[in-house]
Amino acid sequence: MKKNRFGFGDIVIYGVLLALMLVILFPMIYIVSISFSDTGAVSRGEVVLLPVEFNIDAYKYVFKDARFGRAYANSIFYAAGSTVASVLLTGLMAYPLSVDSFSGRRPLTIVLMITMFFGGGMIPTYMVIKNLGLLDNPLVMMLPGAVSAYNVIIYRTFFQNIPAALREAAYIDGAGHFKIFWKVIVPLSKPLLATMSLFAIVGSWNSYFDALIYLNDSKMQPLSLYLRQLIVNMDMSSQGMRDIMVQINVNPRTIRAATMIVAMLPIMCVYPFLQKYFASGVMIGSVKG
Repeated sequence: MKKNRFGFGDIVIYGVLLALMLVILFPMIYIVSISFSDTGAVSRGEVVLLPVEFNIDAYKYVFKDARFGRAYANSIFYAAGSTVASVLLTGLMAYPLSVDSFSGRRPLTIVLMITMFFGGGMIPTYMVIKNLGLLDNPLVMMLPGAVSAYNVIIYRTFFQNIPAALREAAYIDGAGHFKIFWKVIVPLSKPLLATMSLFAIVGSWNSYFDALIYLNDSKMQPLSLYLRQLIVNMDMSSQGMRDIMVQINVNPRTIRAATMIVAMLPIMCVYPFLQKYFASGVMIGSVKG
C-alpha cells in the first residue's frame, strides 16, 4: 500500500486553516487579556496578546453590580423556558405532519410554508403581543418565537426517517398518538432534540431586540440587553456602579471585556455536551427537506 504523502497542497490547506483559526481566536484572546489587565496598561494600549499586570478588579466590579446578577438570572430563566417551549411545541406540531394517515398534513404544511416567506411586520406583531397581555411579561421571551416553520419541517423530516413499523407496533399494543410520541418518537430523536436545543439556547441567550421592544421593566431585562447598554450606550450610571468606582480603579474597557467573558461562559459550558449530536441531528433532519 502506498503511504499518504504530505504534499504542497496539504501544506497550503493547513496553512489557510491555521490562519483562519488565528483570525477567529485573536479577538477572544484579546478580550480575555484586556479583562485581566491593569487599567493603566489598557489605557496606554500596551495589551496586545497577553494580560499586562494581571489583576481581577474588572471581575470584582462586574459581580458587585446588582443589575448584572439580575440580568444573568433572567437570561438563564428565559433560555431554559424558551428551549423547553421550542422543543416541546415544535415536536408536537411536527409529529402529526410526519404521519401519512393524517389528512390535514398537506394544508398545514402549505400554511407553514407561507409563514416562511410572509410576515406581519413589527407594528402588527407588537399589537398582537400587547393585546395578549404579554408586555412586561416573562412569557414574551419564550412563547412568540417558540415555533418556527423551518424547524417544524426539520423535525417532520427527521420523524419520517423513523420506521413507521415502530409506530404501528405501538398502536397495535394499544398506545395512542401522544404515548407513541413520548415513548417512541422522542427517545429516538435525541440527536435532533439536542441540536435544536442548542440552537434555541444560543438564540435566546443572544436575543436582545425582543427584550428591547417588549420589556420596559428593567428588572426583567436579560443579560444581552444589559450588555447592549454597557457596550453601546456605556451605561455606567447606576448608584451601585458609582460606589464601586470610588473603591476600585477600573477602566470601562476592562469592565466591558470582563462582562462579555462572563456572559459567554454558560454557552461555552453547554456546547461541548451537545456537540456530539450536532452534525448527526442536522444532517439526518435535512436529507429529504
